[in-house]
Amino acid sequence: MKKIILILITCFSLLITSFAQDVKVVKIEELKKEYIKTNDTTYIVNFFATWCGPCVQEMPVINKFYLATKNKKIQVLFVSLDGGIAPAKLSKFIKKQKMEAPVFVLNESSDFSWLPYIDKRWQGSIPATMIVNSNKNVKAFFETPMENGQLEFYLKKLGL
Repeated sequence: MKKIILILITCFSLLITSFAQDVKVVKIEELKKEYIKTNDTTYIVNFFATWCGPCVQEMPVINKFYLATKNKKIQVLFVSLDGGIAPAKLSKFIKKQKMEAPVFVLNESSDFSWLPYIDKRWQGSIPATMIVNSNKNVKAFFETPMENGQLEFYLKKLGL
């Protein structure tokens, strides 16, 4: 019996460790600390769910953008709204989508009362993408899937 318990504890620990390497579970206030910084970096924060078809369709576009801009003062953050997803399932999704940018899981209530903390106009549609540069006092929010060239277009239009 002790061996079984020890094996289960070891397996559970490995699962949590594996999950922690891919994602960080956060509350709204912790997430905001990741993108509201007084530096010259522009943050692209993409909200998605693994079950959302348009979210999955835009992943290659955002990944391509991330790879093209990762040596610039631009940081991409993926935020999963799959609060109750199994760690192994999310890790598999991240690998399949080749998501190299940091991935967070938002751990908030399912009543969406937290939406205004991201953007007052957000009704909860996903995919949604926010562009933030606190140093330049710029914030834009888009409730639409991103297509090739769209992020570059928005950054140019916003003067970033």
